[in-house]
Amino acid sequence: MFDRHAFTARRVTLGLSVEELADEMMVARSTVYRWESGETSPSLRMLVQASRHLCTPLLSLLTDDDTEQRRKATAVDALIREGHSTTH
Repeated sequence: MFDRHAFTARRVTLGLSVEELADEMMVARSTVYRWESGETSPSLRMLVQASRHLCTPLLSLLTDDDTEQRRKATAVDALIREGHSTTH
């Protein structure tokens, strides 16, 4: 599951406002507010984008509750790292 507390903490640590992160991710501010309040959760695709903007591993934005989502996120993280190693 999406860890809204980790997401919010990382955004705050980086000094980003909700508005700044929403603009960078090209989503409505209300979308980020809903994620942080727990009203909704981002899709895996949006989590990948968020992890890039927040400069944090995808898995750090997930709780241990959802094994299937963590398995998918682990695979996506591996692909991202593989892509970075071939482009640098």
